[in-house]
Formats: sequence, structure tokens, C-alpha cells
Amino acid sequence: MNNFKALLKTIAISTPIYLYTSSNIVTIGRIQGESMAPALHNNDYIIINKPCFFNMFFKDLNKQDIIFFKNPDDNSLCCKRIVNKEYDVIDTNDELHDVNVVPKHHLFVLGDNRNNSIDSRKYGYVSEGLVVGSVNKTIGFVWPPSRWFDKLE
Repeated sequence: MNNFKALLKTIAISTPIYLYTSSNIVTIGRIQGESMAPALHNNDYIIINKPCFFNMFFKDLNKQDIIFFKNPDDNSLCCKRIVNKEYDVIDTNDELHDVNVVPKHHLFVLGDNRNNSIDSRKYGYVSEGLVVGSVNKTIGFVWPPSRWFDKLE
């Protein structure tokens, strides 16, 4: 009976801590697909800093940060790299050389594997409000263990 009480006590204490931590500080994200290769691969699990925690200890999101966000088209979770931030000028490199400016509070994101990525080139700018978190480049990989010591750029 004492073991059961100890188990219940452990669950009662750890559950709120886990829920608070995963909602506000850090959580684990899973990479789906190869759009972020070679930096991240399908089924890699990585640490994600939540915006609340990130904003307390770090500055705003920066170019080259890898973020998780809700896709503006279908609300699915995506992982891409920030290429441009608000007010940055984007040259589309087409024959007309259209110039676009990233709107306030928006990001232009691309997958590292440009030929295998659905990103801002398809669904446009991503509102900063859709950002779920940024990849923690210090801790980095959770799974697979073979990548624990890989440097995440």
C-alpha cells in the first residue's frame, strides 16, 4: 500500500510540473519529412523553446533560427528556417525582379532542402503569432541517440 501511495504522490507532483513545462518552457518536436535536410531529418526529435521562455531569456527570433509554426493554410505543424524578418526586402530572382517587403510581425521561412520543401514560396509570409517555438540549438537532438553530439546549425 505504501508503494501505491508513493506512486500516486509522484504522479500528483510530476503531472503539473510536466504540463507547465511542456506548455510554457520547452517541449519535444518531431521532424516529419526531409524538407530541413541536411540539418534535420525525418523522425528526428528535438528540443523546442516555447515563445514565453524564449522571450524571457533571449531576444526576438533571428534570421537562420529554425522554428516550429502552424501552417497558415491548414494549421498543420511545420518546421522551417527563418530567412527574412519584418521589413526585409525579398528579391524573387525571377525575370521581372519583383521586390517584396515582409510585412510587420511576419516571417519568410524556407526549408533547407529547397527542392523538397513547401514553405513561404507557396503559402506566403508566416505571422509571428503562428510560431509555436524555436529549436534549441544548444541541447538539440533528443532522438536518435546517434545524433546527440551533432552540432545543429
